[in-house]
Amino acid sequence: MDDKLKDLLLEAKTLIAAEKHHDADDILTPLKKEHPDSIDVARMWCALAMRTDRIPEVLIDAEKIYAQTQNDFHKAQWAHILGTANFLSLNLPIAQARFVDSINHLLAYAKSGKVPRQQEKTQLIDNHEINENNVFVSGKAEALLWKTCAELAKQNVPAFPFAGTLLGLVRNGRLLDFDKDLDIAVWMEFWHTCCSALEQSGWIKVPMRIQYANYQDYIHPELGITLDVCGLQKHPSTNTITGGFSLPNHPPEYQRVSVFPPFDLIQHATDYGNAWFPQQPEKILLAFYGDWRTPNPHWDTVVSARNLQKFSLLIRCYAYHRMAQYWLTGNLAKTWCYAHQITLKDPDDVLALRTRQWMEQAMNRLNREIPTWPRNRPQKRVYTRMVADLFHPGHINFLQAARALGTHLTVCVVSDQRVLENKGKSPVMNQAERAAVVAACRHVDAVMTETPTNVSLEFMQQHGFNIYTFACATERERNDKYELCKTLPADMIHELAYTPDISTTDIIRRIVPKNETKQ
Repeated sequence: MDDKLKDLLLEAKTLIAAEKHHDADDILTPLKKEHPDSIDVARMWCALAMRTDRIPEVLIDAEKIYAQTQNDFHKAQWAHILGTANFLSLNLPIAQARFVDSINHLLAYAKSGKVPRQQEKTQLIDNHEINENNVFVSGKAEALLWKTCAELAKQNVPAFPFAGTLLGLVRNGRLLDFDKDLDIAVWMEFWHTCCSALEQSGWIKVPMRIQYANYQDYIHPELGITLDVCGLQKHPSTNTITGGFSLPNHPPEYQRVSVFPPFDLIQHATDYGNAWFPQQPEKILLAFYGDWRTPNPHWDTVVSARNLQKFSLLIRCYAYHRMAQYWLTGNLAKTWCYAHQITLKDPDDVLALRTRQWMEQAMNRLNREIPTWPRNRPQKRVYTRMVADLFHPGHINFLQAARALGTHLTVCVVSDQRVLENKGKSPVMNQAERAAVVAACRHVDAVMTETPTNVSLEFMQQHGFNIYTFACATERERNDKYELCKTLPADMIHELAYTPDISTTDIIRRIVPKNETKQ
């Protein structure tokens, strides 16, 4: 390929990425006539044509080139293009067959000892390079999220953070640094009202190549942030909520259905007014992610979701598309991840099993690291109450032991008034100071400051807690602790050992002379 043609194709590729399709067409249509035998021109033109509603033309051209091509790698490329075109046309059985062809050609290519050269752009994306211009790191994305949700709430549209956006807010207290879009959800009865309100407030509707009834993308004209809107449907008869991708007038294999337990919404105060937020966000996250506390950079929402009703043909086509796409661009680690995700959903998928095996062989040969997929442990949530005044090693020992009882630890830091009632004196540090110190402890996942004094079964079930734990310095304290949780079943209560020779009172005595302490 001469330099001029290479430069023109690079320019066209840049224009397509920027969605300047008309300008890209001005370059590619003449090139297609001038270079009718150029595979590179044909491939770039097909990429544009699939974005501009010319899929029938893509199918004709790609089928012809696929039949003429002999090289396994090139045949894999054109089979993938054919699979993608049929996928976008919702001809899913043919799409699956073409993706299978692509992967089989890549397997043959791998057996010859060859590995596609990894593209630099893919490497940059996978490294999630974060810089000062990242709107998710700077807080601009989160501000836009709350402003949007608050504006919708004012119009009586109960939209709320969802999926990866909700995960970041609950797990990290902020949006995920490496996120690429904002996710919100809304009940389906408010779907059309929500979409209209977003467009009226300035969000631009992104044309969807597949028109789902409960999913739509928007883009913010100033910040360039994408907003994914998901519609959720309540089902009172089954006491469930469903989401995903809905294609009306298509069979079940053309749907992606995710199932959630029922949850409620509450008002959440923001700088822009009240917005809606799930009252029990952990319910959503547990259903969606399983062990949501453990970060998984390889997660793919469409394929990985734990609450998929069925691994349908639509999802399998998407997974095959992504697996072959990353293989063609030389990203062996991502290819392995998609092969692994498919086998988690369908352990009998021979194509995915063989792909994963060949990826491991290739990565071992090239001294590349094989990805680690986090184990999805069942959640076991631990709850405790403590004063935590003048935080010391005894507190650390207790919290470490409490966290070891399960997968998640929530600590209620009791109020100053409660300390005064129990001990006859106020704590040295106020509640806000004590809560801040406890929250900074690496063994603690969440801190609460307002909970009932008695630990009831209703309270434990409301928050999804499995174990209530405590430690006692005296027999009187032990009796008091057991009295607070006397309505709990015995298997929910766990007493931990008290660390001897260290206490807040001891520390105060070191600081204040004994006679002053008595005064």
